[in-house]
Amino acid sequence: MEKDFEPLKARLRRICDRLDADEQAYFRPLIDKFAGLTSEFQRIMRDLGKFGDKIGEGSKFEIYREVQHLYDQAFRKK
Repeated sequence: MEKDFEPLKARLRRICDRLDADEQAYFRPLIDKFAGLTSEFQRIMRDLGKFGDKIGEGSKFEIYREVQHLYDQAFRKK
């Protein structure tokens, strides 16, 4: 089963666009090379926490939940 992580990557790229240039230079390669491994996803989620309020407007928890949902959806696709 091939996994479709493009919706997740698109959302992470929008988050990345909000970051400082140095943070973007670090985070964008993680997104581009993302292959769906749990360890990769855990690293991305950990880094989102480090970026704090820069990741979006409103509740960070909602953003984390949205990202987690997109990751989970990729595994449910047939």
